Amino acid sequence: MKCFIRKTMMPTVFLIAFGFIMSISCYEAKADVGNGATHSVNVRSTKLESNRIIKVPKKQSEREKLSRGSSSVSNRVVEYSYKFLGRPYVWAASGPSSFDCSGFTSYVYRKFGYSLPHYTGYQVQMGKSVSKSKLKTGDLVFFNTSGSNSHVGIYIGNGNFIHASSGKRKVIVSDLSQSYYKSRYSAARRIIK
Repeated sequence: MKCFIRKTMMPTVFLIAFGFIMSISCYEAKADVGNGATHSVNVRSTKLESNRIIKVPKKQSEREKLSRGSSSVSNRVVEYSYKFLGRPYVWAASGPSSFDCSGFTSYVYRKFGYSLPHYTGYQVQMGKSVSKSKLKTGDLVFFNTSGSNSHVGIYIGNGNFIHASSGKRKVIVSDLSQSYYKSRYSAARRIIK
């Protein structure tokens, strides 16, 4: 009788134990959801389902484009230029640790595939002329500070521009309506179409 109970109940006990073990070690997993606990789980399944596709770009530049969503190149130029706020102004420097005005604009634009010469007098000849009233983010703005078109910055919107200032000795944001810049404003050029 003992042998009969052991032999007939063995599969039932095995199934109960197996079911208990499986209930402990089976988890439903989704790519975008975590359960907050840290567990080590081995998934042994040939069928994994998800309603989401995750693609991780291989190149850093592709990851940056995705992380910024659908913003325009000119907005990304402005966003990138903010990374250099406070960097020192050094005459003839072209970054990234220090800049002069045309070195700054040249360095920032190069990141996005635009080649600008490291000289304000040449940059003012690039792209398309834009009136002050039609400025868009990313446009270059020029000033006659110590001669014709001797200073350049990047328009960031709301009447402001970012530039490597020789007066403040660093990269700063200034207002186009400040009397110094308002009286010396000379031109604007659109490099990004």
